[in-house]
Amino acid sequence: MVTIYDIAKKAGVSPATVSRVLNNGPVRISTKEKILKIIEKENFVPDNRAVYLKKLNTKKIGLIVPDVLNPIYSLKIKVIHDYLKERNYYLILGNSYGYVDEEKSILEMFERERVAGVIIGTCEGEDDSCLVPIFTRMLNNGIKIVFTGKKNYGLKVDVISVNNVSGTYKITNYLIKTGRKKIGFISGEKSLRATEERLEGYLKALKERGLKIDKEIILCEGEYKLENGKRLTKKLLRKVDAIVCGNDLMAIGAIKAIEENGLKVPDDISVCGFDDIFLSSLIKPSLTTVHQPIEKISEIACERLIGWIDGKIKKEEEILIEPEIIIRESA
Repeated sequence: MVTIYDIAKKAGVSPATVSRVLNNGPVRISTKEKILKIIEKENFVPDNRAVYLKKLNTKKIGLIVPDVLNPIYSLKIKVIHDYLKERNYYLILGNSYGYVDEEKSILEMFERERVAGVIIGTCEGEDDSCLVPIFTRMLNNGIKIVFTGKKNYGLKVDVISVNNVSGTYKITNYLIKTGRKKIGFISGEKSLRATEERLEGYLKALKERGLKIDKEIILCEGEYKLENGKRLTKKLLRKVDAIVCGNDLMAIGAIKAIEENGLKVPDDISVCGFDDIFLSSLIKPSLTTVHQPIEKISEIACERLIGWIDGKIKKEEEILIEPEIIIRESA
């Protein structure tokens, strides 16, 4: 990990001079420009505790989720927090709200805090592939990273995820078996891994069953939120007899939109979700959905991350957890 002493040596100045530059102290303009160029080239992250922390396992882990209000992420946070606490690690939580700029700021904060590792999932609202240079810098500086449910962008990191393709394939097949023939699909942004894979499973089931694929009833845009599910469903009313939703929150929004427009679930339109959050069994009608084993995914992510930190793991893996469908009243 690059230190202030490394920067000073490369610039041919004292560490005190570098420190003055970092703290906007009095330094000749030419010297300041030279030091700043070296700092940028070396991907140096200023931290006046760096020399001390370099010798110390900080026992801090960063976690980024896109929306703490989504019950699936609330559960994820709890599982990871409890797992790490038992092993004397501290959790630093970042909520990106699905925005890349927020995710970038959180990652830079993690760097300043000198976390030992990071667990990060899909951004949901936006494609975060532009952050690959930051992920690369963190890995090069010894910060271990595990992805959950997101693309690895060619990085040498573990990816732990539910088998999204299998999940929507199973749920779409189930709908077809119940006699549904005009099955719509709604989800968040198409560029996201979860969207791509869940759409793939849906299309695979339709093709195998010989049903027509109608692009007009496939809507992949916006965020994985209740309001977006409601908005997209309004575009499908009286065009479909069933809807596969990208997650449970969107499915709950879909049910509300259907009922507010004088139709019934499942009599007129069946609705299925993905995740199996606790609300799925409480709403009326209760939601048929794909159970995502978030506890297992979160525990494996922690195990792998600590294995990397302890030097026990040397080779990255992609681990897919098989989901199951939960049949309830909505389909």
